[in-house]
Amino acid sequence: MSSIDHAQLESDSWFGAVPAERRALLLAQASVRSVAAGTRLYGVDDPPDGLWAVLDGQVRLIGYPAVGAELVVLMMGPGTWFGELSTLDAGPRPHDAVAFGPARVLHIGIDAFRRLAGATPELWWDIALLACAHQRASLAFMMNTLAQPIPVRLARTLGASRAPRAGAASNFARRISPR
Repeated sequence: MSSIDHAQLESDSWFGAVPAERRALLLAQASVRSVAAGTRLYGVDDPPDGLWAVLDGQVRLIGYPAVGAELVVLMMGPGTWFGELSTLDAGPRPHDAVAFGPARVLHIGIDAFRRLAGATPELWWDIALLACAHQRASLAFMMNTLAQPIPVRLARTLGASRAPRAGAASNFARRISPR
């Protein structure tokens, strides 16, 4: 991983708030891979496989709320982390994660994360903060969306379809220390 990749990841408000020694532990266990457009990183109901981050390109989280319906839940650009929910609760993946165009992604496998968190329990707190940041972003999105007339919703959706800036999906993270 290059110094540019490190800087990109650290520009994310969640990862940048993780203390440097814990960031280094996580990154030491990470692998980087390039994927083609349409590559499925994981799918609905897959078992948890760890944490992911986008280094280049875009990854979309896609849900299926009804038979035959597809819903883009989240579009993530460089610096954005995802996959924390199943990493935390060991439950199946709630959506597909698919590369939208060519992408480079970082992956920290579930076994590696669990070993690290066993030795450094503060990592569980760190990952919980990522989940909280995503939950807050989801709630804010729902509140802003549901309160708007349909033409405004459409305009916002079309505007959001452009590639997000670095860390856009997790910009609500706060620097909080475990008790």
